[in-house]
Order: sequence, then C-alpha cells, then structure tokens
Amino acid sequence: MSRADIPGEPARLAPGLKRLLLAFWAIWLSLVFTTNVLDGAKALKLLDKDWLFASGNYHFLAETTKRYGTPDWINGVLFLGVLGWEGLAAILFWVAFRLYRGRGSRWVYAAFTAGLSLWAAFTVADEVFIAYTVEAVHLRLFTAQLATLLAIELLPGTTNHGGAGPEERQN
Repeated sequence: MSRADIPGEPARLAPGLKRLLLAFWAIWLSLVFTTNVLDGAKALKLLDKDWLFASGNYHFLAETTKRYGTPDWINGVLFLGVLGWEGLAAILFWVAFRLYRGRGSRWVYAAFTAGLSLWAAFTVADEVFIAYTVEAVHLRLFTAQLATLLAIELLPGTTNHGGAGPEERQN
C-alpha cells in the first residue's frame, strides 16, 4: 500500500504543494522586478552599460513604443508603472505564501489579481503596439497564473470556510 492509497493522504499534502506554488510566483516575480529595476538603473546610467544582471526590458519597451513616436519621458513613466505593478504583485505573493492556510484566502486573491491584471495589461499593450512576438509570452504567463490559482482553489486540501484564517483576520 502506498501513501497515495491512504485515505486523506493527498489532502494532507496538498497545502504544502499550494504554498510551494505561491512561493514560486513570489520568487519569480521578485527576480523579474529586480532585473527590471537594474535595467532601469542602466537606462539612467547609474550602472555600467556592461552590467549583465538586467532584463533589457527598458530598451525593448522603447523599441516597441517607437512605432507611435512615444517620447522618452512617457516610456519612463510606463516603465515605472510596470515596476510598481510587478513589485506589488511580488509582495502580495510573498504575503500570500506566508499567510496561506487554505482556500478562499484574501491574500491569494489579491496576489493573483495583481499578477493576472499585469499580464492582461501587457497583452492589451501588445495589441496596441503590434508587439505580437511577446504577446504569446504574456498570454502564457496569464494562463500559467490562472492555472495556478485554479490548482490552489480546486485541489483537495484544507478548506478555509469564511475566507480568512486566524492569521489573516488579525491583519
């Protein structure tokens, strides 16, 4: 008899998997945010142009928006907006990871709302700026995050009726 054959065993292990999924998105978004901040620092010449740990996304943004003659200052505002959005999503995923106790967590929904809306906004911007080469990437990220949310909410495990655990009610 394997552990999977023991009644209740998968449900007992599911919360750990769900927290691992939240940790993945928190770590990944933190890295994306960091490489974009460093890329912004390169664009502002605060870091040497040869600095390697940077995303290259600021240059990509400027090239993409060039189609409509977008001024540099608007590109800077757009990039700052993306940084803020990514940073917020990363923080919310860390909080969701830390406080996760079961389905219906307001922090899980807040994190996924920030993440999914970021990818949705990128996808709309890809259409506006005819950036079809990256649109598929943004749609895959949207789909991956949505699938993760569905896994967290639909896989068996701890049910948190009422939407907030004791730790969440205090915050």
